[in-house]
Amino acid sequence: MKIALYIITVISLFVSAACSNLFSESDAVKYTLAKIHELDDPHLNIDFPKRNGTRTVKVTIGGMYGNTTSLKLTTSVKLIDKETYEVTLIKDWNYKVNDIRVISFWVFKVTQSNVTLLRKDDKDDLLAAIG
Repeated sequence: MKIALYIITVISLFVSAACSNLFSESDAVKYTLAKIHELDDPHLNIDFPKRNGTRTVKVTIGGMYGNTTSLKLTTSVKLIDKETYEVTLIKDWNYKVNDIRVISFWVFKVTQSNVTLLRKDDKDDLLAAIG
């Protein structure tokens, strides 16, 4: 009986250790979305999808007549290695200003212990030209 209890305990420890070290795609997105609220970037204060995917919302973008557009928000997750992900957040305003498409993106490297902004191209300020 003691041997069976010992074996069950050892197996339980291995299983819980293996499960606690797994860092999933959904964890990477969750860490990234938590991190962007700490950044001083007003253009990231928006509700991106909580997992790999896209959603579209209708938004007012200004102008004399209260122009609206369909803003496409995309969260893209790519596995880099065992427990490192690249999470990309994209805002496609479906709008052009001076023949420039207004698309902004932020790319993060995400591990269990760190979220790092690798690069960004923020064109949201072009919308200020709409008058």
